[in-house]
Amino acid sequence: MRIAAAKLHEMGAVNVALTGGDLEKATDLLSFTTNGRVEQEVFKSERLRSNSTHGTGCAFSTSLACHLAQGRGLPEAVLLSKAYVAAAIAHAYPVGKGVGPVNHLYRMNPPAESQRAVSRGGNSPFEELRTSEGGKG
Repeated sequence: MRIAAAKLHEMGAVNVALTGGDLEKATDLLSFTTNGRVEQEVFKSERLRSNSTHGTGCAFSTSLACHLAQGRGLPEAVLLSKAYVAAAIAHAYPVGKGVGPVNHLYRMNPPAESQRAVSRGGNSPFEELRTSEGGKG
């Protein structure tokens, strides 16, 4: 990762964020230029075992852009974006077959509420998707 970041800096990139969520130990590298010199920060976490990882790269980059637009520093923005993606994976609901999407809306529907609705015989917010995809409930 450090070699890739160095090559991207040589090509003109001022800041580089490389993600490695598919590695055994999820490792992200932030390489940024401050006062004319390159600094690097490594973010490590446990790899989440999930089939609901579709959209992680888009979620990370969008979250990063939003945090930067709110005036946060680059290291903080990367850390918060990494936490957001991890939570979206952890709260994902398996849909259909194969690789499913992360749950971008996990904060809007706390798991306890979803579970109560299903246990009362109500429909899960994802029930229609599961049925239309041919999945079983």
